[in-house]
Amino acid sequence: MKDNKYGKRIISSAFIVLLVVAAVSAAMGRNIFTDIYARISAPFQQAATGIFNDAAGGSQKSREELIAENEQLKKEINELAAQVINYDDIKKENEILRKYYGIKDDNPDYKIAVATVIRRDPNDDFYGFTIDKGSRDDVKVNDPVITENGLIGWISEVTVTTSKVKTLLSPEAKVGAMDKKSGDSGIATGSALFSEDGLLMLTVISADNTIKPNDIIITTGVGGVYPADLIIGRVTRLDTNTYDTTPYAVIQPYEDIKTISDVVVITSFEGQGVIEEASDTDTGSKK
Repeated sequence: MKDNKYGKRIISSAFIVLLVVAAVSAAMGRNIFTDIYARISAPFQQAATGIFNDAAGGSQKSREELIAENEQLKKEINELAAQVINYDDIKKENEILRKYYGIKDDNPDYKIAVATVIRRDPNDDFYGFTIDKGSRDDVKVNDPVITENGLIGWISEVTVTTSKVKTLLSPEAKVGAMDKKSGDSGIATGSALFSEDGLLMLTVISADNTIKPNDIIITTGVGGVYPADLIIGRVTRLDTNTYDTTPYAVIQPYEDIKTISDVVVITSFEGQGVIEEASDTDTGSKK
């Protein structure tokens, strides 16, 4: 009961105060409640105005100035986007270079151009492709094309920014080659019989050769087109030609030539272009 009486007294007092305030406001000809609101809200309005002015440079800007700023921001965004793309390209190239570091480290005389496959020729039965490096990168016709797993072809055409690559699966390939273990030599070349399976042949080998399955076939370096000791692949089997019974070996490259995405072009190496005395089986060139 005592609490209820105390509450009623507070409400009655508040009501009387409101009546007095209303009477004073009427006598002074203004709304005192509006003045109280204005006094309370003024600091907050000033703070908000200050923040806006700081953000806008201290003053309102014209439409032309805002348009100019917008254009500048667009330009900066485009520049940043270009930098990101360039960074991604450099990052990818560095990753490929790291992958091929061993080749360069083992062959300090090599000059190389790291390249990416950008297009494949759907009409090429031997899986030729185009790379994103050209004459401005010192790439030339007949330069060897390799991966970390060995030789896969050569440059057949060059523009300023791109080059076409013919692969070892093509019958046009004529690479001086030898069995690393037995020393038997011959010519590594492609064939329509084996290209679909990603295989090539070692031809023009002697009838008394001692080549065996799983032997590694490498380049001889004779002819000045390819460096010596580039891996071509491993022997999968020996066979004879149906028409003339001459022997040949079937070679499986250590790389899937049909699906590779990045390669290295050897643009210069010691002995490049030097024609040594060679037999017909060691021409190592593409004519």
